[in-house]
Amino acid sequence: MTFHDPQLLWLLLVPVLILVAGSGRPPRAIRFPAVESMQTLGNSPRVRLSRRLPLLRVLSLLVAIVALARPQLLNSVTTVTSKGIDIALALDLSTSMLAVDRGTPERDGSRLAIAKRIAGDFVSRRQGDRVAVVAFAARAYPVAPLTLDHVWLRSAIARLEAGSVEDGTALGDGLLAAINRLRSSPAESRTVILVTDGRSNTGGLTPSAAASVAAALGIKVHTIGIGGEGEALFPVEDPLGGQVWRRISADLDEPVLRKIASVTGGEYFWADGAESLQTVFREIDRLEKRKIEEKQRQSVRELFPYLLTVVLCLMMLEQLLLSGRLGRLP
Repeated sequence: MTFHDPQLLWLLLVPVLILVAGSGRPPRAIRFPAVESMQTLGNSPRVRLSRRLPLLRVLSLLVAIVALARPQLLNSVTTVTSKGIDIALALDLSTSMLAVDRGTPERDGSRLAIAKRIAGDFVSRRQGDRVAVVAFAARAYPVAPLTLDHVWLRSAIARLEAGSVEDGTALGDGLLAAINRLRSSPAESRTVILVTDGRSNTGGLTPSAAASVAAALGIKVHTIGIGGEGEALFPVEDPLGGQVWRRISADLDEPVLRKIASVTGGEYFWADGAESLQTVFREIDRLEKRKIEEKQRQSVRELFPYLLTVVLCLMMLEQLLLSGRLGRLP
């Protein structure tokens, strides 16, 4: 409930002051030459009730002031229409993703470790959107279907490991697997985010053919090339035992990734470390905002007519009581 003129509620102090000022006045009485004969009479219920009659006038004045402030009941109906986005994340698990572009492996982490962490954060921000995950190396395999369970998705992404399937980079097959997650989706917007650090060297479908399929289905593909320029540290098994780090040259096929994004209406991004990859995902987050339409209808119900009816009833009751026995001196 609200008031159209709430400043008028300060007038409620007036009847309160009247009540306080009137409480000190003696009750109506008549003079007798001797009061001894009246002391035995006592106060009858009618006398005590007659002394409460001024409260009716104060109460009616209080209700009248509240009515003057125009109390209202606001009935609002809000309709929110959200047009969600279905997203499929395709992550490269080839062994080259174990390379470290900057710093040390212990401090900075591999390309895959960085990609998993930042992709998990991206998933957490997509509240209200369904997200699916596929992984690929020499072949593609599904990790998670389209789901709103982002907590489970993050744990599924965190469990991904390079070397879980035969090594290679089947870029076209990985993209097609992500497209298949979205092809039957009823969402207005369907997007694939493809993360890789290499070039296609195996698989049954070329990246260009997979991009054509995505374009035909109206699926947008954002491609992310990850990996620094020049050489990177790569873990190699030492024949004498343990692991050593060797330097390898970058083998990122940027022209193909640009073409995939261009054909499908997406964007190509390049990241050479955790900070730049985080910036890339935030940019994709901005590009793939959900459309939310909100309509609000509001109706007002005035309450002052009901309060005025109460005031009228109180005044009539007071006059009725005053015209009866309560209005006469005992």
